[in-house]
Amino acid sequence: MKRRRTIISLLLLMLSVLFFCGSELSAQTRTRTNSRQKITVRIVDGVTGLPEWFEFPNIWIGSSTSSGNPRLNARGEIQMDVTESSPRVIRFLPNWYADCRYHGDMDDGMKVQYSVDDILETGVVGKNVCGWFHAKPQPGVIVFYVRHRTFPEMMAL
Repeated sequence: MKRRRTIISLLLLMLSVLFFCGSELSAQTRTRTNSRQKITVRIVDGVTGLPEWFEFPNIWIGSSTSSGNPRLNARGEIQMDVTESSPRVIRFLPNWYADCRYHGDMDDGMKVQYSVDDILETGVVGKNVCGWFHAKPQPGVIVFYVRHRTFPEMMAL
């Protein structure tokens, strides 16, 4: 009888250790995966409101001088890792389309800096002078509006 109690107590002890260690392990895993900070850059047609998936935008994170022209998915989005960005800013300039933050086709968009912390906390939506579409800000998402270039704008490239 004593031996049976000892075995049952050891089994209960082992189960409690597994339960507490397992929950601690999953908490550590959650912390490790959440430590990476990612933002979603969404490109939307300012005239139609549809996502622009065929764009390779220029995106500068932090003090980088070169942009890696990332490919957007079918929803017009790309995930960007901003964990180690310094300073914590992002800049954007469309590649194949015209920027709807300005009238006309201008390169001034590459000088506008958006705070990564503001994007993560509340979300940011760029200006749209091309149409009436305007998305609501979502935490972790920055939205830019673009439009197709006119024929004279394409010839000026």
